Amino acid sequence: MAASTPTREKILSLAKDLPPAAAVLGKLQRLLTDPNATLDDICGLLKRDIALSSRILRISNSTYFSPATPNASLEEAVGYMGYAEVYKVVGITIASQCWCKDLRFYGYTPDQLWQNAISSALAMESLAQFVGLNPRSTYTAGLMRSMGKIILDRCASESVAPPEPFAQENGKPLGAWEVAAFGSDNPTVAALVLREWNFATETCEAVLHQYHPEASPDGELTPWLVNLAGWITLELGCGLAGEDSYWALRPETLARTELAAADLELCTAETKMAVDAVRRAFADFS
Repeated sequence: MAASTPTREKILSLAKDLPPAAAVLGKLQRLLTDPNATLDDICGLLKRDIALSSRILRISNSTYFSPATPNASLEEAVGYMGYAEVYKVVGITIASQCWCKDLRFYGYTPDQLWQNAISSALAMESLAQFVGLNPRSTYTAGLMRSMGKIILDRCASESVAPPEPFAQENGKPLGAWEVAAFGSDNPTVAALVLREWNFATETCEAVLHQYHPEASPDGELTPWLVNLAGWITLELGCGLAGEDSYWALRPETLARTELAAADLELCTAETKMAVDAVRRAFADFS
């Protein structure tokens, strides 16, 4: 039995129930690309979410950053950590807050979702260095790529006629199950929400076309990287059930990104080290 197809209004209504830090990231992404933005502008945005700003201050004083003297204010913390690290902390906060519950209809646990989100984001950051793209932008696409799954799982939970949960043993790709169950797939839903939250167009398009990067307009490169990041997370044992077939390493993927097998091997190793470092550094702040 299929759930009713969620309307745009329903999707955006459910998105409003997500932790506010998720929407803050899109605004922060744009603010950090504005050459006229000041430290006060950035801290003013972060202070709109009291829990987020408090977390940033706590982490800035952790052993991971080891300041010579404790940071007493958010301004001091951001100035000390630097914009790139602050952006990562916001991303890790989003992952810990958004992926904190089971997705019952998908069969995913919070730990699986968190590991996949962080691994995807850090894999994108590593890949960006090889192709000359902005690591912050690619990191965002990797981190937010599964946001649509949360929305669709909630749609199913609230439906009077919920669909049968995803069954990996049936061999059906995740997107095919989603279309049959909801009339839409998770990348489409995620892209809709990210556009509403004013994320960069490049990020939205990358998330939308992650399963089929060849369909991206004008041959955009970032969707191909999200697809490769999916392959890396799979190699690291952090993949999500039902997505394996989308991450097949195809010759056209390597040709489009101009990456060699040795590059991917290095990116995979870098991603593993980065994920392990995040686990150690932020274990006390989850």
